[in-house]
Amino acid sequence: MNRGFTGMIIRLLSPNRFNVRNGNAVTSERWRSFFEDLGHRVVTGPESAGEPCDLLVAFNAYKNREAIRNAVNSGAAPRIVICLTGTDLYRDLKDDPSAVFVLHHADQLVVLHPLALDDVPPDVRGKTMVIFQSSVPPGAHPVRETEHFDVCVIAHLRQVKDPLRAAHAARLLPRESKIRISLVGKALSDALGEEAEREMAENPRFRWLGEKSAKGTAEILLKSRLLVVSSLFEGGANVVSEAVVSGVPVIATHMACMRGLLGADYPGLFPVGDTRRLAELLLRAETDPGFYDDLAERCRRESYKFDPVLERESLKNLLERACA
Repeated sequence: MNRGFTGMIIRLLSPNRFNVRNGNAVTSERWRSFFEDLGHRVVTGPESAGEPCDLLVAFNAYKNREAIRNAVNSGAAPRIVICLTGTDLYRDLKDDPSAVFVLHHADQLVVLHPLALDDVPPDVRGKTMVIFQSSVPPGAHPVRETEHFDVCVIAHLRQVKDPLRAAHAARLLPRESKIRISLVGKALSDALGEEAEREMAENPRFRWLGEKSAKGTAEILLKSRLLVVSSLFEGGANVVSEAVVSGVPVIATHMACMRGLLGADYPGLFPVGDTRRLAELLLRAETDPGFYDDLAERCRRESYKFDPVLERESLKNLLERACA
């Protein structure tokens, strides 16, 4: 079915067992738009799983390993691209080495931050590209209220996101602090949902807003003074791209993804799970204008990475490499 490089049929595979708007879904939607803009036809959804295509693009190697194997064995996809996620890089492929076979089926691999290359097996690193996740800057900023120093956490409630870390840190703040933590995301486990409800009842600095639309989430981000990313690990982070291009500084865990996106010496990083250090950074950002301005400037310097023009060009190069 090879049509050459133009006018290809591209099939996107993105696991979403919780039926939520997660990072893979957001990236998949954006890539679909770019691929169509480049002149290709994109098909998605389980109903297309066995249909022939010119190129299969899978988000998450481990969860799609059987679908990828089937596509190879049936000849339904002569070219395969796999975008490696955080759970691929930092958990699943390490916990189950037998699943690494799926990487050898790919014509190209993609990672979403440069330091992830260190975690790609050496024998497939040469066919791995770094593609930054882009975001469009907002047209206007809403007026931020002065009663609170608003801090947002945008993450569905899963253990890997450690979504209540900022709420716990807020308990350590002095009485005079105006910091308020807003958590946006759907509870993907009953236990975390119940924990968030208890935290909201006991902690006056915390509110859990549940799942919001893309527009609603963007409005909350823009009204915030800071974004906190408290994950144990990430393969990429659309929300960081969105915050940076929106002029909202980031405080995040000291993991490879954040160092790759924001710089190895970014001053707003704290050790995974370190509630006290997070509280110190939050308070400093609230009370030290010089520190806050430094965070904002450092984010601004990295904003070039998240330009949609760069991501579109990177995807064009990806297709050329995969189909060479």
